[in-house]
Amino acid sequence: MSFADPTIKKTGSNSYDVSYGDDSSVYAEFEQVAVKNEFKSAQEGRPVFDDRVFLRILFPGDKTKVVFRPVKEEDKLRFSKQWAAFEKQEEQVATGTPITEWAPLTKGEAMSLKAMNVMTVEMLAALPDTALTWLGGRVYRDKAITWLANAKNGAEALKLKAENDTLKADVEALKAQIQEIANLKKKESK
Repeated sequence: MSFADPTIKKTGSNSYDVSYGDDSSVYAEFEQVAVKNEFKSAQEGRPVFDDRVFLRILFPGDKTKVVFRPVKEEDKLRFSKQWAAFEKQEEQVATGTPITEWAPLTKGEAMSLKAMNVMTVEMLAALPDTALTWLGGRVYRDKAITWLANAKNGAEALKLKAENDTLKADVEALKAQIQEIANLKKKESK
């Protein structure tokens, strides 16, 4: 998906939300932050803080670029899974296979990737060339792309096998029904 392609989501009976680009490769999390209320602090002569919800967006492969700002209503829709987890006070995790659980990496390699805001294998596979500034980055990305492609092919094979097993069971059931009908016909003709 390019940044020029629109994504249209229905948000109500007659309302739609249009976004451009793909957020699947970013890591977003909501957090409660105590923000000093300058007006109330001046009135009361002591520091007064208000709780506000902020959004942090991290970009895989770029440890210097971070968006940290107060939440807007559209952020709740844009990152709906993370918002739901935040509201339930659950851990906000990226969708995909956690980089720390990916077998080809050592613990140190996984932690190094996490430090570069790469939280999942899918994020690693989606890294652009410009984000591969570290030694061996291209090799890791290529391994992730290959691994995901193989996993997808394996999932399709498992799906086909399950479908085949279901069809075989259906054929056996039909054979049994036909045999039963044939046996009934024989009894009636005697």
